[in-house]
Amino acid sequence: MEIKKLFAKRKISILICSLLIILIGVLYISRTIENPFKVNNKYRFEVKKDDNLYKIIDRLGKNDLIKNKFLLKAYVKYKKFPGEIKPGFYSIKAGETINSLVSDMNNGTFDDTYIKVTIPEGFEITQIASTLEKKGIISSSNFLKACEEYNIPSYIKNDSKRKYKLEGYLFPDTYEFKKNAEGKAIIDTMLQRFNSVFTELKKESDGKIDDIDKIITMASIIEREAEVQKERAVISSVFYNRIKLNMKLQSCATVEYALGYHKDKLTYNDLKVKSNYNTYLVNGMPEGPICSPGKNSIVAAIKPENTDYIYFVAKNDGTHFFTRNYSEFLKMKQKTQGF
Repeated sequence: MEIKKLFAKRKISILICSLLIILIGVLYISRTIENPFKVNNKYRFEVKKDDNLYKIIDRLGKNDLIKNKFLLKAYVKYKKFPGEIKPGFYSIKAGETINSLVSDMNNGTFDDTYIKVTIPEGFEITQIASTLEKKGIISSSNFLKACEEYNIPSYIKNDSKRKYKLEGYLFPDTYEFKKNAEGKAIIDTMLQRFNSVFTELKKESDGKIDDIDKIITMASIIEREAEVQKERAVISSVFYNRIKLNMKLQSCATVEYALGYHKDKLTYNDLKVKSNYNTYLVNGMPEGPICSPGKNSIVAAIKPENTDYIYFVAKNDGTHFFTRNYSEFLKMKQKTQGF
């Protein structure tokens, strides 16, 4: 009889322990799902084009930001959350639930602390300033003022005759800047990107770059003259060949920079504009870079094609006709441009 009572008590104890374990397990699961992230304040992350919820969970888990990624994945699967999430930058705040985060990613409710902005290749500093203002990052006037007051690094020529000493060195790329960011912070970031790209290119060329400023100036002209990738190095060769022959570069892109605005077709009066940037008037290179060149144009400036061309003219299809014969150049110019 006593043995039966003992077994009965043990069964009750086991049952109670089992219920406690289940209860603890349920509480753990419930609390983990309600508050799955290990974020004290705020964590900002990017959702890329081909991401899904499982990839996001794995990435956050690798950064030790999820309490139990296996449990969270199981919950996501159980709830059958919509798989489509919008690329962009999001933030996880302290106490954030998986439901609210998924809702943000489904609806594209982005983190508005930072703003993504793309600076295209070939943009001048004034165009960069305008783009930053349109994005609500900084006013154009404040950015231009920051450019003028910036303590330029040693590899940039300290030339007071230039429109902007930083012209050409604010690397074109996609960035994320904080709303109401200081101009200096923006410039620092863009110069760091330039340094990163140029350092890599210098390694690839075995460090055989004597004058960074000349390379970037040439690259900026190539950037504005070339429309198709395959012609960049050829256009580069034309300008280098002209320099070797003591010929003026005669780049229309430099004239536009001197004028301060773009024209579909320059007149002969435009070519006479007095400026140290107008390569129809000055010998050799312009006063400095005329825009921010991209990586491909910098490569073309470092490694021009081996040609004997000294003339080129646009063919109205994005490509150019190249020659070293002046008569051929004039014929093509008459054919494509009417003069």
